[in-house]
Amino acid sequence: MKKNILIAALLLSGIMFYSCESNDTPVNNSAEPQNLPTNKVLVELFTNTSCVPCVEANQYLDAVYENSGVTIGDTNVIILRYHTTLFAGDPFYLYNTEDNNARMSYYPNSAIVNPRTFLLGVFMGNYSSGPWTSKLNEKLIASRPLAIRLINVYDSVSRSGNLNVKITQPSGQNYTDLVYHIALAENEIPYTAPNGETHFNNTLRNLVTPPAGQTFEIGSGETITFNNSYSVASEINQNESDLIVFVQIAATKEILAAEKIRVK
Repeated sequence: MKKNILIAALLLSGIMFYSCESNDTPVNNSAEPQNLPTNKVLVELFTNTSCVPCVEANQYLDAVYENSGVTIGDTNVIILRYHTTLFAGDPFYLYNTEDNNARMSYYPNSAIVNPRTFLLGVFMGNYSSGPWTSKLNEKLIASRPLAIRLINVYDSVSRSGNLNVKITQPSGQNYTDLVYHIALAENEIPYTAPNGETHFNNTLRNLVTPPAGQTFEIGSGETITFNNSYSVASEINQNESDLIVFVQIAATKEILAAEKIRVK
């Protein structure tokens, strides 16, 4: 009797094993995820280390960057800060005058009025936490017209990498006046500034693309891919740096998509 029970148990376990094994569905790990628009927004702030009114605006954006719950989606707010000629001696302006000058020339009055801030290419108005939060939340509940997907390959020894940028337009009008920018930004930079600030985030270090952006065209249903090589200078902390990519209509300044990826 015990022998018959043992045989039956072995047969049952064999059936169960075969059943589980035969129902497994192969997983295709090579399939590329669909590139869809997101609700991510880009905030560009013009600031200066001797600008006292800039402190509050920078602290507000630091709280967003640190995911403190300022907006309905802090993690979807991408921040990029340019340092200006408003006061002489700003070390972050002096580090890369060409690229900072290019963005100052592009946005009116940004070199002479700081803080000056743009949300998706549109002036946000003078700093005030309530109105700024409302404007951010308004844009965070909608999706952008284009989608950006990034793949970054980086060698921390040579401090060089390649960023694959895939831009997709799922539907809508054709665009013929577009540029895309790739900005290398550094975070957590220690520096005791004349205005009292002691650390700096989202600070432009270098534009990988030309200062005026890389021109391209895209139409409804199209996807365009670009490969961009870049390097990170030894004085930049590669462990605290991001690559920020955004697509902008050159004439109107409207930003149609933004994305960010860590360097390392």
